[in-house]
Amino acid sequence: MNRKILLLSLLAAFFLQVQWCVAAEDLYTAEVPVADASPDARKAAIRQAFEQVLVKASGYRELKGKRAMQTVLKNAENHVQQFRYRTTPGSDDTEEQRRLWVAFEKGMVQKALSKLGLSVWEQGRPQVLVWLAREQNGKRSLVDPERNSALLEALRDAAARRGMPLLLPLMDLQDQSALRVSDIWSGDREHIEKASLRYASQVILAGRLRSKGDAWEGRWVLYLPDSEKTFSSRGADEGGTAAQGLDKVMDWLAARYVPAVDSESAELVKIRFLNIRSLQDYSMIMSLLESLDALSAIAVEESLGDQLLLRVKVRGGRDILRQRLSLEPDLTPVASVPDEETDEPERELSYRLR
Repeated sequence: MNRKILLLSLLAAFFLQVQWCVAAEDLYTAEVPVADASPDARKAAIRQAFEQVLVKASGYRELKGKRAMQTVLKNAENHVQQFRYRTTPGSDDTEEQRRLWVAFEKGMVQKALSKLGLSVWEQGRPQVLVWLAREQNGKRSLVDPERNSALLEALRDAAARRGMPLLLPLMDLQDQSALRVSDIWSGDREHIEKASLRYASQVILAGRLRSKGDAWEGRWVLYLPDSEKTFSSRGADEGGTAAQGLDKVMDWLAARYVPAVDSESAELVKIRFLNIRSLQDYSMIMSLLESLDALSAIAVEESLGDQLLLRVKVRGGRDILRQRLSLEPDLTPVASVPDEETDEPERELSYRLR
């Protein structure tokens, strides 16, 4: 046997045995207000916290309509790993607020979501780079950390509630010279993507917030490598309006990248990788695939020359995998070469490593 093929096969066996558990710990924690330290108040707060964790861990927020939701919440206390109280200072006209921080057992969260027909979106969440512009009293400006700290804090809080990896631009001299407020307002994708290159993010959100009477309106464009999506939001203040925008982004990303829990939706797919020049390239590919929650099995079919052919089992089907791999900057999709030995050549995906 070719020594390279033998070595790659041994490495494949090693990778297939390794349990990759690069999880964001805060997916399983939540902090909510609580009236007092009584058992009844704590029980109600734990249910509220568990609902927040289910939303954050799955990526889906519309859970109340699920048939099993009430049963799942009823048993929330049984899933608590630890909890603690803390108080936050009030403003000039409000008293201190008591809050309850709760951590839930990972396995129980997974089981609860399974009952709801969902799964934990633990790995592979795309980082979202957010550019913001605002208009108030007829004046437009780019949002920056110094002048708009409260707005950006509202964005961070909204992202944390949904488990969204959020990236905010530095808005230093380089950013200010690369992007103008008119670029955001007109939706100039070319300039927005060019300004975003330094952040190496494959998902870019451009938003413009406008004060209108007693409310704020938001217009958003989500840029992905293969598409873009526009939507709007509205709220009583700019922080709430921006938070609504992030919620809609997370709703859409979850629908696009998170597979169903139903095992019947799993599909066998062949993936061919070209330009694999070293063991480091091979390790990178295998590590990437192992990090994808949608994959339940990986098998090496062939390693020949600079090509690697894998067979994977994908929950949610081929499109879930294709959409997820579109976010990888090191992979370029190429046309698949038809396989004369199979009746379904379209099942193969092909990518070139840059």
